[in-house]
Amino acid sequence: MKTALLMEWRTTLRQSSAYTFVILWTFVISLLFLLNRGLPQFEGYTNMLGTMINLLLYLLPLFMLIFGSLSITNEVESGQWSLLSTYPVSTFQYVIGKFVGQLLAQIAIFTLSFGISMVISTVLQFSVSLRWMVLIYLFSIFLLSFFLALGILLGSFAYTRWQALMSSVAAWFILIMMWSSLIIALLQFVSYTFIPNVLFITLLLNPAELLRVFFVVQFGGGAVFGQDFDTLVSFFNMGISLPVLILYTFVYLVALLAISGWKLERRKMN
Repeated sequence: MKTALLMEWRTTLRQSSAYTFVILWTFVISLLFLLNRGLPQFEGYTNMLGTMINLLLYLLPLFMLIFGSLSITNEVESGQWSLLSTYPVSTFQYVIGKFVGQLLAQIAIFTLSFGISMVISTVLQFSVSLRWMVLIYLFSIFLLSFFLALGILLGSFAYTRWQALMSSVAAWFILIMMWSSLIIALLQFVSYTFIPNVLFITLLLNPAELLRVFFVVQFGGGAVFGQDFDTLVSFFNMGISLPVLILYTFVYLVALLAISGWKLERRKMN
């Protein structure tokens, strides 16, 4: 596991695309600050915050799905996976090592970009609260974790890089772009009394939506979700909600990585 972790870490950080993404994230976050320069302080749930959350929701899952899926299929297509299969290495250790190495590398890239943006905001005298920065950062890290694991799952089922790319885009389109429309269409066939239960189940199925609701509530914008979310908003305002979210993340990631390991193990046996 340690070997796979270090190899993934070094491979990711040595690529020129890593530094390209440092520039990209720095530019995106700094631009959002610049567009809202006239605000006295970044506090609470504002239009700027909603824009930043939506932008992160569009970009981060797509990139992580592609990176995660290609990290597996690149080795399958190049024959490196066949070579690794001859070594006495557990498939599950390999998957966990790939995930942790890639996750640490992506967190390092995003953290560097986020830090540069914070420095720029300080130099330009933008008033940004510490709580605001921490919540945005945590939101991004949770997104990275979920969709990187999902990308590895998609890569374990794909046989070519083209299949991995197409499945990543399809998953992103369904979970990010079309999810709200799908839920609205589904609710047309559900009795009004069951709507809160259906909404809760769909939130558990889509981590991006769950994170969006959770962090918007943390910023004090829970009222935007309406009466159907009142119970959930009240729970998210409780101190126990963050440990529950961490537990949900752990279970979700373990499930995705376990399925990925199972699929790769089946591929090794064939």
